[in-house]
Amino acid sequence: MKIAVASTDGKVIDLHFGDANRFLIYEIKDGEGKFQVIREKTPMALNEHSERWISSIDLINDCKAVLCSKIGKEPTIELRKLGIKPVQLDCEVKKGVEECSKHLLS
Repeated sequence: MKIAVASTDGKVIDLHFGDANRFLIYEIKDGEGKFQVIREKTPMALNEHSERWISSIDLINDCKAVLCSKIGKEPTIELRKLGIKPVQLDCEVKKGVEECSKHLLS
């Protein structure tokens, strides 16, 4: 299973879901998260609010969860419809991926 992480530097979960211009994708296997790839979003104007989070959903639609610092109500609802669990965290990426993988696999 895959987890998407919104991070500017790959070390800390520090991006709002809709504002993320990239997501780090981790594969969860045997209880561990292994980095796979960075998926980059096409840049958009700040005033295209809905389009920005819709674009983010399209980018991670094969993931089971997304870790981000904040996320709005509308994207949360749409993610859940697709079976993607939105998780708001303020921690290191490694710790967030470990905790998420434990929770998703239990």
